[in-house]
Amino acid sequence: MRDPNIRQLLRRTKLSEYLNDEHSKVVEEMKIPAANARIDMAVINGHFHGYEIKSACDTLHRLPNQLIAYSYIFDYLTVVTEKKYHERILESIPDWVGVMVCSDKKDEQEIEVIKASSINPNKNSFFIAKLLWNEELIEVLSEQKIPFNKKQRNWILCETLSQNMEIEKLSLIVREKLKIRTSWKIKED
Repeated sequence: MRDPNIRQLLRRTKLSEYLNDEHSKVVEEMKIPAANARIDMAVINGHFHGYEIKSACDTLHRLPNQLIAYSYIFDYLTVVTEKKYHERILESIPDWVGVMVCSDKKDEQEIEVIKASSINPNKNSFFIAKLLWNEELIEVLSEQKIPFNKKQRNWILCETLSQNMEIEKLSLIVREKLKIRTSWKIKED
């Protein structure tokens, strides 16, 4: 299977309930700015759940660095792969990362949870704050009555926000801001 086929299968099966849920947002190719990475698919609702696709056509060279980047952001993370890679992935992922295996048997596509993901103990509030665009940062800082200077660079605003809020509250606020975004066009600082 190729990446687009796996995405379609995920959307049709594991992510279908979130696609029509008004409290959830599914984002493809979600940028993680502070880590200079992208996750293939992300579900944003009461948690951040990332899905990284590694088809049999891919290599696993980037996966270790991707896992580090994703560990800063996601409450849950699942690597979606094929039989070719699932053993190697299982041997190399942290305990909290899940694995799903896709197969294409007799023209019938299936997806199976091999290892369920669990809660990530490694999130980083700066990286979570960095998901916000500048105007969203300013809005949150103002709403939370955290002193700041509007002329400061984006990363300083993120640092200010992350140092003045507990990570769970910050994560909740960031998820809510991301869910109401109407455009996911990449914005610069």
